Parts: sequence; C-alpha cells; structure tokens
Amino acid sequence: MNIMNIERQKISQSMELCQDYCSQCKKANIVNYKNKISIDRKQQLVIVGDKDIKLSNRAFRVLCALLKYDNTPVSFTFLHDYGWPDNVVVRNNLIVTISELKSNLKDTDIKVHNVRGYGYLLSI
Repeated sequence: MNIMNIERQKISQSMELCQDYCSQCKKANIVNYKNKISIDRKQQLVIVGDKDIKLSNRAFRVLCALLKYDNTPVSFTFLHDYGWPDNVVVRNNLIVTISELKSNLKDTDIKVHNVRGYGYLLSI
C-alpha cells in the first residue's frame, strides 16, 4: 500500500456519516461558510450572494458531506453512504448527483473537483 492510499484510509476512517434528514437536522439551520456561501438546511438552499439555489434532497446531502470535509478528498464510498444511508443504489446515482451539484453551482465560487480513482473534493 502506498503513502497516498494510507493517507486516504486515515481520512476515511475519521469521517462520520450523518443519519439525520437535512430538513430535520439538529445542527444550526443557516450556516455560513468562509463568508462566501450559506446553506439553509430546512429549505435545502445554497445561498450565494443574493442567489438562492434549491437542491434535491440527495444533492443537498452530498453537498453537506463535501462542506463538512471542505478541501479534503472524500471517497466515492463515503459520499455514496452519506447521500443514501437508507437505500441501496448504484454508483451512477452519485455521479448524476455530483453532475447536478456542478450544474447548479457553476456560476458560484463553489467547485466540485474529481479526485481520480478516489472521490471528490470541494473548494470554495
């Protein structure tokens, strides 16, 4: 096992899944990230400046996971388990959801990058 795989394994082991539905999240409803964006958990909105971006349930969950580990690569498996904790779905569901995120956030400072062979990384 090379050093990169060991580091990825350490990161994955320290990540925790969320079992709450976003609309019922016990955390603060509106959260501001780096004074650039805010998220409204109850309405599943991303607020960038004066623009409100409504996301699907799964896209919002995946975004929450990426925000939670901002600037850290997050594995396909973790995002899959985080986005669909109550369903068994194929990996393509995650790819479609990431595509939805990228499309909805294309005119913002929020970027979702593919980490080849591993997962995705969010940068703001």
